[in-house]
Order: sequence, then C-alpha cells, then structure tokens
Amino acid sequence: MTPKELFFGSDSFTNKQENLRQLVMYPFAGIFTALANFISFVIADMVLTHPIDVMAFGHAFDISLIIKQLVSWVVTIVTAHFTNRMFVFRSHGSYFLELMGFAAARLLSFFLIEVSLFTFMVYWVNLHLGLQEKDVLFSILGFNCTCLYIIKIVNNCVLILMNFIMSKWLVFKARDKDGKNSEVIIEDD
Repeated sequence: MTPKELFFGSDSFTNKQENLRQLVMYPFAGIFTALANFISFVIADMVLTHPIDVMAFGHAFDISLIIKQLVSWVVTIVTAHFTNRMFVFRSHGSYFLELMGFAAARLLSFFLIEVSLFTFMVYWVNLHLGLQEKDVLFSILGFNCTCLYIIKIVNNCVLILMNFIMSKWLVFKARDKDGKNSEVIIEDD
C-alpha cells in the first residue's frame, strides 16, 4: 500500500484492505479532530473565565463547562466531517444526507459523552479525588495542564471510539458500484 493509496484509497482494494486502511486513517484524522477539539476548548476556557450558574432541580450548575464543550463540539464537527468524508471513508454519497447523519450521530455523542460523561467525570474527580477543575497537575513550557484538561483528554478517547463506530456503521456506509448500500465484509485469511 503506497502512501497515496493509504490517504486516498484505491478502487482495487479488497474489503479487507479497505477496512485496514480505514482503521489506519481514522486515528490520523482523529488526531486532527482531537487537536481541534482540545485547542478550541482551551481557547474557550481562557475566554470564558467566570462561572455561569443556573438553578435546576434545586441545585446550582455552572453551565460555562457546557458552553465550552459546545464551542469545541462545533469546531470538531466541521473538522471531523471533512476528514472522515475525504480521507477515511472516501464517501461519494449524498453530501447533505451524510452531513445530516453525521451531525445527528455527533449530536448523540455530544450529549452522551461530551456533556454527560464529561460532567460526571468532573464531578467524580472532585468528589472522590478532591481535585478542582483549575488545579494544576503539571506545567510544560509555561502551559499549565489542569485537572480539567486531563479529564478532557480522557473524555476525547471515549468519544473517538464511539464516533468511529457510528461513522462506520451509520453515516458513511459502504456502497457498491450502483451507489446502493452494501455490507462491509471482513475477510479472513
């Protein structure tokens, strides 16, 4: 497999070769997506420095975390759709339908992983480890890596796995030469 075939695929690939290529390309595309997610989150965190408390169910919640997650999610959607469509799944399906399916799948992962799991992780680390969001765990070249940033990285790992599964099986389905959905077959040697 040449580098060009790795990045852009080949119509001569068997299903096994194409599945292998996708498994190799997804982490590379995911690195750019995760960087876009993390960098946009850090920028939003630096801009939105004050808590925004709202009352719900008799408790005060700081929704600034949700706003930061939303900003990074939008940046991530744009980056991920482009890289997945062009380089990972080499899709030629309806751009609009795939974009809508992609956005719907990512909206699901946003609520399940980016908001719910992330909020739970922040709460759990605070309650069980006694660490606050802004506690600096270490510094590298003047960049303070806080507890919140480590949680964000762990959260991204779970998110990447869920998004690959949804993209492969729900959004960018394998298509035969006629453009109809076809089964992806993993061949054994």
